[in-house]
Amino acid sequence: MIGDSQVLAPQRKRVDGAIVNKRFTQSIRDNGGAGDVFQRSVVEETRELFDCTVNELYRETGGKKGRRETLPQAAQEAYMVNESLAANELERQIGTIGGDSQDEVNDQIVGSVRQTSKNTRRWLPW
Repeated sequence: MIGDSQVLAPQRKRVDGAIVNKRFTQSIRDNGGAGDVFQRSVVEETRELFDCTVNELYRETGGKKGRRETLPQAAQEAYMVNESLAANELERQIGTIGGDSQDEVNDQIVGSVRQTSKNTRRWLPW
């Protein structure tokens, strides 16, 4: 910087479900998660939050599979809240999740997501 120049504040973006999901996914990667851990985490999250499978959630709500924006607002909000909380917890655990195999690492990550989802479910109206 020269003279009286000032550093500009970084551009801010509106936070939406895609941004929250991206952070959630990154927190899984940062803990060494790989392979099917992403799918397994969403399966467990869905089971705990909605007491059904991913396929059932989309079918029963008329959503298009793989497109969360087609789910009812309450379901989208539940995913956003839970994935934000799960990302916070996984970020806190960076460096503490380990195992002798990738499966053991993935199992610990899925277990963390499951526990966060159970806690989140207590706050949901259904």
